[in-house]
Amino acid sequence: MKIIVGLGNPGVKYRKNRHNVGFMVVDEIAKREGAAFSKGFLANGYTAKIKTAKESAILLKPSTFMNNSGICVKKFLAKYALKPCGLLVVYDDADLPLGVLRLKKSGSSGGHQGMASIAERLGTSDVARLRIGIDKPERQDLAEYVLSDFSKHEEEEIRQAIEKAADACMDWINSRIDSVMTNYNK
Repeated sequence: MKIIVGLGNPGVKYRKNRHNVGFMVVDEIAKREGAAFSKGFLANGYTAKIKTAKESAILLKPSTFMNNSGICVKKFLAKYALKPCGLLVVYDDADLPLGVLRLKKSGSSGGHQGMASIAERLGTSDVARLRIGIDKPERQDLAEYVLSDFSKHEEEEIRQAIEKAADACMDWINSRIDSVMTNYNK
């Protein structure tokens, strides 16, 4: 079984924020697969189950705030006796241009607090991750920027990136990560 964790902040206030692009990707996958999220496992997150021809997967949206995502992910893996090697974390990256995708097998958090929380709680940074570029603000504070919504002229580009990221996640479920990296890291 594989797990795809979309990172974001819970609540309507944050729903369309740049920082919630991970939630947007797992929501897109659930929509495509006809799956519904339900609150579960000790009320630390929302899960949806999907099944492809080759593999089963669980989509996870932590209900903790971004900086505490690792609490939810660690509890989830422990509850189901799963290892980090079957995990893909999807999140925003201000160091990438808008809409650019980068899939990696492991690495540092790159300053992303949600990914840092996961690595700290799991005791490893050997976790696959799919970063989605949200661009860097020119004159705005980074924390304020990531908690802002996409502008009207950015909406179409980020929608396409979310769809492409959902495709990459589905390919990751069914394939080896190296081939998925080759196809999406362009």
